[in-house]
Amino acid sequence: MSDIIAIACVFTFSSFITKPEFEKSDSILLLLLLIGWYFSTKISSTYDDFRTERYIGELLLIFQNVLVQSIIAGQVLFILNRHEYTRRFVFVYILILLIVLIIKNYIIKKILLRYRQKGRNIKNVVFVGYNEITSNLISQIQDNPHYGFKVIGIIAKEEEGYDFGGNTYLGDLQKFLNMNEDYKIDEIIITTEEISNHLMQKIFVLSEKRAIRTKIVPNYITYYPSRLQFKFFGNYPLITFRSEPLQEYHWRLVKRVFDIVFSLFVFVFIFSWLFPIVAILIKLDSKGPVFFRQYRWGKDNKKFKCFKFRSMKPESNDVTEKGTFNQAQMNDPRITKLGQFLRSSSLDELPQFINVLLGDMSIVGPRPHAHEHNIRTKDEVDSYLVRHWIKPGITGWAQVNGYRGETRTIEQMEQRVKYDIWYIENWSLGLDFKIIFMTVYNVIKGEEMAY
Repeated sequence: MSDIIAIACVFTFSSFITKPEFEKSDSILLLLLLIGWYFSTKISSTYDDFRTERYIGELLLIFQNVLVQSIIAGQVLFILNRHEYTRRFVFVYILILLIVLIIKNYIIKKILLRYRQKGRNIKNVVFVGYNEITSNLISQIQDNPHYGFKVIGIIAKEEEGYDFGGNTYLGDLQKFLNMNEDYKIDEIIITTEEISNHLMQKIFVLSEKRAIRTKIVPNYITYYPSRLQFKFFGNYPLITFRSEPLQEYHWRLVKRVFDIVFSLFVFVFIFSWLFPIVAILIKLDSKGPVFFRQYRWGKDNKKFKCFKFRSMKPESNDVTEKGTFNQAQMNDPRITKLGQFLRSSSLDELPQFINVLLGDMSIVGPRPHAHEHNIRTKDEVDSYLVRHWIKPGITGWAQVNGYRGETRTIEQMEQRVKYDIWYIENWSLGLDFKIIFMTVYNVIKGEEMAY
């Protein structure tokens, strides 16, 4: 609520000092800015974990949400044909809003920290179960007093040699459920799965009776600490092991619109003159077709014909005498003289914008591999097929991090897959822009693995 009030006050002040009078259209703009703030903070989870968010993390979220405000303000004023005030108002509004929000959050953090250091606004926590998860959570609480938590004790089976990290031992679960002591407990956090459904039900009854909030940390979170995603399927909660932003229809739509707009821009302003030049040079360099088409695996392992400018001699074979897939190598005799330049400059990949418009590929995504390459690798790298959950790309996160071209070892392929999966789990339109800029930069400076 304080942020909403800050936006309204800053908007009014900025309007007062940059425009002669307040108009009805300004009320529409303010309403849209407030709506935009609501949705941008919702999407970025700005308010979801206030206690455990560090100040630097809050600053990054502030910058992100204020950027959305600047885009909304600029676009709305442009549509309303208020060009004479657009730049001045947007600059003043964004600058003051940024300063106000930064100072406000800093002051609130300092006040709460001082308040909690005096033992106020503290949540008393009891852990059920003692294991690595419990120990790590307690360390985080102790190392970060601004979280505002205090560990009252541990409920677990007493085993010989256990000191429970120096924390108070409150007995086993049965003793805790039957105890008469009136501990001041705000939250119970269960970190063990060695509890029967019957005892779990008793914990819930006790916590409800004493108005204690109960939370559960899944024990298998140690295997997938940053990938878990919680959703509902009807009335049933589901935990998935990987976060996939592109599972959401609206994000897939955003990515698809970006792919189409970007590809059309490239076709109109670059391909219109570059394609004929490259086609003529390929024909002059060697006999054979201009394009090389090869079956590759796309989203959901569906095969499609991938377009490239031909960079090898027409009689070249993709399969060795032993029947294995023949990857392009350094000083590969199959590559033509022009092909060496096309591959080192990545110009051979440009026809894949056709695949983007056809819907088989995206601008950014895991690079598609040849059919035979997929067949060989999917059984050697456990998570290999995960990269096919989304459309393949002309460029990708693995490629801009040095994993492009030939993969000589399984370890190299595992690293490439690791980068591809990270991209799937952390996708954003901003990340796509970053990868595109990194790709252009790498092409200009040259890449060791581009052959």
